[in-house]
Amino acid sequence: MARFIVVRFAQSLLAILAVVFAVSVIIRLIPGDPVDIMMSGNPGMTKADREKFREELGLTRPVLVQFGVYLYDGLHGDFGESFRFRQPTLQLLGERLPATVELTLFSMLVAALISVPFGILTALKRDSALDFLGSVIALLGVSIPSFLLGILLVLLFSVTLHWLPTGGRGEPLSTAVADLVVKRSARPLLDSLEHLLLPSIALGAAVAAWNTRLIRSAMLEVLRQDYIRFARAKGLSARVVVLKHAFRNALIPTITIWGLQIGYLLGGAFVIENVFAWPGIGRLAVQSVFNRDYPLIQTIALFTSVIFVLASFLVDVLYHWVDPRIRYG
Repeated sequence: MARFIVVRFAQSLLAILAVVFAVSVIIRLIPGDPVDIMMSGNPGMTKADREKFREELGLTRPVLVQFGVYLYDGLHGDFGESFRFRQPTLQLLGERLPATVELTLFSMLVAALISVPFGILTALKRDSALDFLGSVIALLGVSIPSFLLGILLVLLFSVTLHWLPTGGRGEPLSTAVADLVVKRSARPLLDSLEHLLLPSIALGAAVAAWNTRLIRSAMLEVLRQDYIRFARAKGLSARVVVLKHAFRNALIPTITIWGLQIGYLLGGAFVIENVFAWPGIGRLAVQSVFNRDYPLIQTIALFTSVIFVLASFLVDVLYHWVDPRIRYG
């Protein structure tokens, strides 16, 4: 296991470096100069002033040198300063990170609350009307793009029915829960959940659809096994057979997808946060691309790749917890 951890750690570092390098090169190939964009509202800047500013920002160096300087400074805890906001990139990331984490985790929760019961029920009621309905809903969830689903949800529940807000973020969920416990005030929590509901459904719908079909398939496979028949023959209740014996073993292929879906949700949040004006790192990333804010883009790419790699690593560890037969040599 120790050797496996060391090898995976080395592979993870290489993957993170490759992602950040690719993003650093690609963003510089996009037409548009950061200095020209920043100085578009200052026509008094001469060409010499602009060239001097480019030199101060390090933009006159070759791309490989700029990337090497970024890595060297990053190893010393300095990930650069945003061209646009003139603040450290880590500070900007820290300010927006809680909103994105809140949206991602709530989306995973919504997807789990939908997919787990639907996946189990459709497996137990195979070829029934419920199974057919679940298949149709799963197909729709996968087929509709998240941004389009988000717009449709806003048109229905916000514009037409006036039930939920069109966008923005309410009180942070942690603060709202604290208010509920300390001040006995449920209004901040309700306001937070009202703002979270639509973007979470839009972001988690596809994940719920994938997981529903995956859990159904895994459950159908497990329910055919001899140990399930033996558990039923011993007189165990249907609930114990399904949840303790069948569902736990069906989780093994599902855990792989759940780990990888964290990266999918982070990527999807980049779009959903802009649809719902959600103040997270996804919206910040889109703004930084438009502004050609190279240090901020690189830091966001570094952060998201680290999260994705950590999620993949945790999946391998969870394998052993779910199925002790799995060993890493």
